[in-house]
Amino acid sequence: MSYPFLPGGIRLPEVSAGNRSTQVASKSHFTGHITFGEGHGRGVGLESNLEKKVALILRYAPTTADLVEQQAFEWYDADGEYYTHYVDLVCRLRDGRGIGYAVRPIHRVSAGYEDELARVKHQSLSQGVFDDFRLFTERDVCPVALHNATHLHSVRIAEPDADKAAAEVIGMMRGVETIGALAQVGKQMLVEAFVPKVRQADIAALSQARLDRSSIGFWPPGFSASANGMPTTWSFFQIAGRLSSKPCRHMRTRCRAAS
Repeated sequence: MSYPFLPGGIRLPEVSAGNRSTQVASKSHFTGHITFGEGHGRGVGLESNLEKKVALILRYAPTTADLVEQQAFEWYDADGEYYTHYVDLVCRLRDGRGIGYAVRPIHRVSAGYEDELARVKHQSLSQGVFDDFRLFTERDVCPVALHNATHLHSVRIAEPDADKAAAEVIGMMRGVETIGALAQVGKQMLVEAFVPKVRQADIAALSQARLDRSSIGFWPPGFSASANGMPTTWSFFQIAGRLSSKPCRHMRTRCRAAS
């Protein structure tokens, strides 16, 4: 594909890995498309604003290796009749585990929907399709994790010159610094130049806080926090992990009943 501002053209994102196509447009709810991954990336279709928020939080969690949407799973009800449930988001973790997520506003989580999810969870786990299956509602959306994930996503496209300059500044670090201080050392570099280094784990967040110019301290690789009388590394996604790392109480109780 030709593009007048980039010599040699550009490569479009890979097509979605979902088992069904998401809606392109709707008069009643949000629809969209987001690209994740390095380089040209891969497209992910979205059918609600909540799905977009959850996808951002999950994809940029440090434990995530990949995220795909709309994965089909065949399940059966109490009468043995089979249905297809499309799992909204499936998160592949770096440790090899796969976690399925049903994403739905809490006001639309009915007793019948809970029963369906409980059966999907029990059957998918017993068949080894997923290692866990969870419900994610707006109550599980951590504002801090969403802010940071959105910020990290905004610098998904590589900027080689800025990345090289940021790496040189990080190489001169001798202790904990804020991103703003690093930008000052880098001769008024933009703060955004250091954000990819957080995503790449070249610098680590010291506290659970919004990723911005002054509120987060960072330390470089090899810096010993304990030796300097400081707490061990906290990920700024830790809050979201605490909120959504366990199945909701409805799915735990309903799953036992369905099993």
